[in-house]
Parts: sequence; C-alpha cells; structure tokens
Amino acid sequence: MVRVLMLAAGAVLAVWPVHAEDPVVAGTKPSVGVYLDFDSAPGDIAVETMKREVEEILEPSGVTLDWRLAKENRGNEAFTGLVVLRFKGKCRIEAWAPPAQNLAEMGETDTLGTTKVVKGRVLPFSEVECDQVKQALAYMRPDQKDRQRAFGVALGRVVAHELYHVLARTTSHATLGLAKATESLEDLVGPRSLSFREEDSRAIRNSLLGR
Repeated sequence: MVRVLMLAAGAVLAVWPVHAEDPVVAGTKPSVGVYLDFDSAPGDIAVETMKREVEEILEPSGVTLDWRLAKENRGNEAFTGLVVLRFKGKCRIEAWAPPAQNLAEMGETDTLGTTKVVKGRVLPFSEVECDQVKQALAYMRPDQKDRQRAFGVALGRVVAHELYHVLARTTSHATLGLAKATESLEDLVGPRSLSFREEDSRAIRNSLLGR
C-alpha cells in the first residue's frame, strides 16, 4: 500500500506584481521574501536542508528566495513578493518512536501544508504541519542514518508546493511533478529529486513579473 499525502492550496492570491525584464534573459531575478514562523525551536540541520531543497526546486523559475525569521521583520525591506510560512507543531526530529497507527488504520491522505484563503483569494500565508510530516517519516525504518536531512527534504517539498500556488497565483494542480495535489511517501522523502513541470516554473516567473 502506498501512502498518499495531500498538499493543499488555495485560490487566486495577491502577490505584488513588478513589471520587469525576463529574469532568465536579462540576468535579473525577482526576489521573494520568505518569513518563517515556528511554534517551537526547529532543528538547524532540518531547516538548512529545507531551504536548499526549496531553492533547488524553484531555481528553474528564476526566483531568488530571501529567508527571514518573522520575528526579525522590521518592515524596511522591499521584495517582489512576500510569503509568511508558519510551521506548526515541533519541527525537530528527536529519538525514533514507532508510529501511533499502522497504515491500514489510517485514512488515505494526511494534509501536510495549507495556504490561507479569504473570500476566494489566496493570501500569502501558508502553514506546514511539522508533526504530520514527522508522522510520515516514522514509517521509515528506525535505523535511518540521516533522519534530520530526510525531515528537511520533506519540509522543503511541502513548502515548495505551497509556494507554487502563492507565487503562480493559481489554485489548480498539475497531473505530474511537485504541483500535483497529492504525493506518495516515496516522493516526499525519496532520493529522487522532485521538480515542477517547465510550464509551472514559467507560471511562477511570469506571475511575479506581472505577465
């Protein structure tokens, strides 16, 4: 049985468009300020791995991500777009423990990430369910050598999916790639890199440039 994980998204979002030359052609890239808000202190290795994973996934879109902690925001920085990511639960891998339920007892999907929607508009505020992501990782074998990295990769793929909806201003999902509505556990933490389709990366870039 393959466990399926649901990555939720919203409708049409308000990111601030800037008219500029194509970042790939002109060498300029739209910058997105990503503000992180954690319920509790996260694991450093997992967070750094998450950032690298998201940056690699979004690289084809020509977007530069500027990571900040929400509590350090002074309101004096300008970006092409802004996103606030709240990480709920404990975003830290501790000692391995058996999963509370076996796969047969659980539902077919778990929601790992959501984006706020108000009156049909998707706002640039997303949430990631750290405890749900860790629960998914609990089904990996206990002797997994690099659980911190695996956790970071999983968080990065969930974050990238939510950023796609925010930055591309779309509620639709793709049939292939990381913009799909659901991903398997293997896709979430597996060694094979996940990516957006070329048209999904283009949608992110063009949306930020107001095209």
